[in-house]
Amino acid sequence: MNYCSNCGSALNSGDRFCPSCGTKVGSTVLNSSAAAKFSHEFTSKILLGGNILAPDKVIITESGVTYIKRNKYLIGKDRVHLVYQNISSVRIDRKLIDADIIISGRGAVEITAKDFSISDAKKIEQLINQLL
Repeated sequence: MNYCSNCGSALNSGDRFCPSCGTKVGSTVLNSSAAAKFSHEFTSKILLGGNILAPDKVIITESGVTYIKRNKYLIGKDRVHLVYQNISSVRIDRKLIDADIIISGRGAVEITAKDFSISDAKKIEQLINQLL
């Protein structure tokens, strides 16, 4: 699977332009198999209010941050991928026993990952800030 280097959207093998932002596909496309030299995966905690059927996931790789969550119709999963060039800030909304991670991107893209443990939220924030 290839991703657009400008907006992080998934690309098909025959695409010449990104279907989301229109950027020309070429040497600026990041190949997920070549870019995945490391991968950190964090899962929301069911005991802290996470979804029982499919907990939310935050996956941090060299190509960017991917957030996977069960959609509101409970049919499939929604996936948002942000490349590091498009991330403007990362912050933690800490609650009494859990935390939400808010990853703001340039433009209208924002990831709000809910119901993660406070220690996982701090690790996610540190990893992303190191790669920015």
